[in-house]
Amino acid sequence: MSKSLLKTVSVLPMSWLYRLSGPFYLLLFYILRFRKKIARDNIRQSFKDMGKTWQSRVLKKHYRNLCDVTLEIARSLAMPPAELERRVSFTNLEVIREPLRNNQPVLLAMAHHCNPVWAILALGQHLDKPVEGIYQPLHVDWLNELTLESLSRFNVTPLPARTCTAQLIRRATDPRAIAIVADQAPRGRDKAYWTNFLHRDTPFYLGLEMIAKMFRYPVYFMALKRTKRGRYEASFLELASPPYEKDSHLISEHYARAVETQVLESPQDWLWTHRRWKKKKSLYD
Repeated sequence: MSKSLLKTVSVLPMSWLYRLSGPFYLLLFYILRFRKKIARDNIRQSFKDMGKTWQSRVLKKHYRNLCDVTLEIARSLAMPPAELERRVSFTNLEVIREPLRNNQPVLLAMAHHCNPVWAILALGQHLDKPVEGIYQPLHVDWLNELTLESLSRFNVTPLPARTCTAQLIRRATDPRAIAIVADQAPRGRDKAYWTNFLHRDTPFYLGLEMIAKMFRYPVYFMALKRTKRGRYEASFLELASPPYEKDSHLISEHYARAVETQVLESPQDWLWTHRRWKKKKSLYD
């Protein structure tokens, strides 16, 4: 999809975009077979006790949701803030508002579940404190530019992952919400925390834990639930708060359990096309 086409798509109402989602699904799932083997194997390995019919049903629902979310994210380039406010609701926003009122910055841990982009953008409309999002810059320059444009429209400040530490240090005590989607697979050279996740040895990136310990920030999990097509509900759960033990991985463990609970409740809404288990546990991990 080119830059001009994406911007054209973004001005269409969601009712029209959802009509495009069906053909998009047929193209992605049956013709291009986009990462289909990866997603199918991930689901099978994570739910070995479930039958093939159930696994196949989850796989197809996942791709339908993936197509919807892709078009929803495209729509955010032109979506009016009032529309986004109708589409994302928050059940217990007071959980993070209270520390922010006390001038305490908070870390918000999220997962690739439902539509985390809409959730972060909507949060920027509901809080009277700044919202920042730590992100991995995309390899396609124009797509990266559009992503940054979308974030800025909803009062969310993007922080590139590679350079975010310096920016965090400069504003260490400023009360704000710092969001990070932390369930990506660590790179081969990265240190990782290993735990049993979805019945498999799974590495978790330590970035969330390192930031929390370095700045002594409390950590909250922002859980997402799809209430119906194009509607999401977000809620907050405290994962950990300082003081933190130096060698403890309690933050990462609590995060892994929160993500797992969310996936088990609605497996079709997690990003199964991601190569989550490409890194294998060695004798030294």
